[in-house]
Amino acid sequence: MMKLLTARMSLKPWLSLVILISGLFIYNEFLVYYLVLLQCSWPKLDSGMLDLGVGTQHHGEVKALILADTHLLGSRDGHWFDKLRREWQMERSFQTALTLFSPEVVFLLGDVFDEGKWCSDTEFHYYVTRFNKMFRHSDDIKLEVVAGNHDIGFHYMVDEHKRHRFSSVFKAPSVRMLNIKNNLFVLLNSVAFEGDRCDMCTEAMEQLQDITEELSCAQGSADVKCVSKGVFKYTRPIILQHYPMYRDSDRNCTGPDVAPPKDKYKLFRPKWDCLSKEASDMLFHKLHPRLVISGHTHHFCHRYHSDGTPEWTIASISWRNKPNPSFFLLTINNKEHAISKCFVPQEQTVINTYMYGGVFITLWFVIPRLWARRPTAPTRKRS
Repeated sequence: MMKLLTARMSLKPWLSLVILISGLFIYNEFLVYYLVLLQCSWPKLDSGMLDLGVGTQHHGEVKALILADTHLLGSRDGHWFDKLRREWQMERSFQTALTLFSPEVVFLLGDVFDEGKWCSDTEFHYYVTRFNKMFRHSDDIKLEVVAGNHDIGFHYMVDEHKRHRFSSVFKAPSVRMLNIKNNLFVLLNSVAFEGDRCDMCTEAMEQLQDITEELSCAQGSADVKCVSKGVFKYTRPIILQHYPMYRDSDRNCTGPDVAPPKDKYKLFRPKWDCLSKEASDMLFHKLHPRLVISGHTHHFCHRYHSDGTPEWTIASISWRNKPNPSFFLLTINNKEHAISKCFVPQEQTVINTYMYGGVFITLWFVIPRLWARRPTAPTRKRS
């Protein structure tokens, strides 16, 4: 009986150690995402963003979650542990956000995959399998994806096969328009606006022209072509794309997650870092957007174009590209919009918690045992 009690007492510290280590793991890999994201909320519509170009009624409110540049790692540049940590971080961030915010639609603005421009069909399907697991969602949430340069390649790298395998999996032609509760979203493949009349660019311009005509018809055009067009209430569309519209650099961007000083003043290369000025001007002219949201740079930026159109560039959601990743919550109706930027846990915060927690657990476990084993002074016999 005494041996059994002694054995149970000796197991108790080890059981406590297991509980503490498990608690540290559960906090860092699960609970911290809830604690951080609970600090974010859906933005309230801002009358300062009122669009005076459409009717007088406010209706059709939509709540959208927007993220960009997930860069799921491939076999060339991705170490297995790097892949494990960063993809788990994005999965937990996304799944926690779905639980807390329940968006109606999710937009992913390109560079879904890091090596889509190089990978074989076998690896591409492995990419898709991992993506579907990480970004799983219920049937009542729409997930819309646009292509980025890492998904199909920069313009000089794109071929028909890579372009079609991406567009077929994600049902993402180069240009498409979505009507969600009378809010119009135009989703663009930025790589298709090189302006050199390649097959992809020609197809994109034809699709864009169809949408331009639909918008014109919705505004009440008497053109005979409108007879065959669908009827919907006109509102100025929102452009969602991978590349930002043309700008010379990120020097005018402000915020805690803008480009670091070494990158902030670098001049952008049109058609690489942003759309060309010609392509940007053409899109503004044809679509008259009320808002542009983009990705690609991995850093945040908010600016206004010369015609007053606001553009938000969203930072990467991955720890691999940004130490303080984030995503957007967009609340919008046919008259107004509002955006909240939601930060996810920083990688260094998680590392520090593991370090400090590990030191505390080690001291808690070791010090009592060292103290118990200290030599005791012999007692003197009384004479």
